[in-house]
Amino acid sequence: MTISIKNKIKEKRKQKPPTVKIKLEPCSVIYEGDVIDCNVTGNPSVMYWRINECAFHETFHKNNPVIFDPEPTPSDDMYVILKVCVENNKGKASDSVKVKIKRLFFGDIHWHTKYCDGTVDMDEVYNNAISDNYLDFAASSVHASTNYLYYFSNLRKKLPLLSFIVYKINKDDPWEKIKKEVSQRNNGDKRPIPSMLGFEWSSSNLFPGGYKWSSHGFDDVGHINFYYKDVYSDAGKYRPLKRKTYDEIFTAMNVEWNNGHRNIGFIHHPLGQLYPFCNVPLIKHIPFLKRKSLIYNTNWGFLARELKNTAARDQIIRGVEVYSTWGTAIGKYSGLPIPWPYCEDNFDLIKETDCITVINDKMESWVENALWEWSENQLKSCRFVMQAGSDSHTVNCPGSAQLDKNKPAGIMAVYAIHNTSEELWDAMNNCDVYGTQLLKIRVNVRFDGQMALGQWIRCKKPLTITVSAQSTFPGIDRGGKNMKPDGYSKDELDYPISDIWVVKKDRGKGRPWCKIIRHVKPNKNMVIVSFEDDDVKPDDFYFVAVRQKGELLRESDGQDEYMAYIGPVFIDKVN
Repeated sequence: MTISIKNKIKEKRKQKPPTVKIKLEPCSVIYEGDVIDCNVTGNPSVMYWRINECAFHETFHKNNPVIFDPEPTPSDDMYVILKVCVENNKGKASDSVKVKIKRLFFGDIHWHTKYCDGTVDMDEVYNNAISDNYLDFAASSVHASTNYLYYFSNLRKKLPLLSFIVYKINKDDPWEKIKKEVSQRNNGDKRPIPSMLGFEWSSSNLFPGGYKWSSHGFDDVGHINFYYKDVYSDAGKYRPLKRKTYDEIFTAMNVEWNNGHRNIGFIHHPLGQLYPFCNVPLIKHIPFLKRKSLIYNTNWGFLARELKNTAARDQIIRGVEVYSTWGTAIGKYSGLPIPWPYCEDNFDLIKETDCITVINDKMESWVENALWEWSENQLKSCRFVMQAGSDSHTVNCPGSAQLDKNKPAGIMAVYAIHNTSEELWDAMNNCDVYGTQLLKIRVNVRFDGQMALGQWIRCKKPLTITVSAQSTFPGIDRGGKNMKPDGYSKDELDYPISDIWVVKKDRGKGRPWCKIIRHVKPNKNMVIVSFEDDDVKPDDFYFVAVRQKGELLRESDGQDEYMAYIGPVFIDKVN
């Protein structure tokens, strides 16, 4: 018998039964993706964790369970029992603790229907979202300026004047129809899916706003989605015809808030700009109209420093839609790759129609500049986070891989205990969200041990940043949802996390520059990495980007990578 075999036999005889102790206080709050610290002895050969004695989970980092894809908390409870089990040839052991888990739920809350300028029926979109079983929640955001177009769609096109007269007589208001639809989805009167009442304030030079109504011209316009916490019967929908500038719309929505109509706003497609009537061939022969662009872009400097009613803005704004079917609005000033960009796909439209432009490449409109603005002293304590949506107008299923403007949908990831409209809204209000391009890329980022997306924190030096990430996988998750989006191949989900970037404010180069301080290429399905930054200072900000491979949706552009954007987190003080 060799010496090595003899040693192994001796070690096996010496081995003791395993032990495990969860180092977590009872009733603690944990987030999906958290690594739970445990004391484990006995060199176990088998380890798993369970929620309420349900499925066996085997996601571990060393001896510590990683809480990815847990079962949802029962609707009639706020806590679950987390149990960690270990085994070796000498025995078994386990430990349990009562915890509150904020699980990740995924949804698309930015799509349009025939109630404004979309081409699809709202009831059909909701039902398709339920049948597709990909999203946990969904919500439309009707254009507040264009819902009269509802009366000119489909059969109404034949008799628009008569339809409008009937509308005025019957007071057949689309806004009231939308309220009813959202209420029925939340209460289960129709096939249920958590939803929210929302609308899009779409001020630009197409609709009143900016120039002629503001001395600041088109800097004083943009597109913002507002979401109410509940379906308030008298909740208003404020058109640019009535609220023509940022100050006016924020003041109006702040009055709504003070009247008990809780609402928050997210700015979207901050780089957007295009020519009107771009599908009308005649326009390319009329130079004046051909050059007349519609201004949709956001001047973050103006929004941060030039408004009068800053208290109203700070009460309502919670962040930016960093990706939609318009494109990716971050990367130019941070050195990140820009998958699904604004310019590339829309340049194809320029060639086809010769009368459309889409990208405003001004520094002020990129999201990096927004993060700089929100890190300045005058905006300290104000929350600001990145999320994503689709902004689709022609796709009949939210969160879909079907292309609109040659791009797939974005979706928002939300940390919540239950998948209800109230808890989802509370999480959005608290900035417990992030954005991802189509795919359910699960990510958890803690700064100095704190879960504080979109918020200001105090930290130690060096600042420790811990990232947990899990890529997509085939089949169904523990919440019973498909991992495959509508229009996407079931064979294109089993890819690893390819890249993780940590990005921070670049004080040396100045506004709007950011710099990558860490970049790893793990090539694993589940990744736990930690970084330290010794150069952390007050007013710094950080965000994380995660990338994985996916399906090639368009052969022409070779785009088969998808990214999630998490953060930012702002530094208040350094201890």
